[in-house]
Amino acid sequence: MIRWLILLAVAWLVLRLLRRLSAPPRPRAASSGEASWDAHAVLGVPPGASREAITRSYHDQLKRYHPDRVADLGDELQELAHRKTIELRRAYDELMR
Repeated sequence: MIRWLILLAVAWLVLRLLRRLSAPPRPRAASSGEASWDAHAVLGVPPGASREAITRSYHDQLKRYHPDRVADLGDELQELAHRKTIELRRAYDELMR
């Protein structure tokens, strides 16, 4: 009896996995990206994180992407770092409101 239940559960999981893999891709959000933007994901903190954890994560990532740190890596990487710092600041401002 237990073997049949285990076999049934495994078969059900395999069918769900196959259905998910064969499903058409979900439509993306609006082109502006506003609907899918998540401040928690940008800063790498879980929802409901304390203000101290948000501030700590913001400062750690800001140090990593600071323009002075990537000054010698070329213009393209400087531009990426600049955009990342803007995104970090926007996420920080949104979460600290």
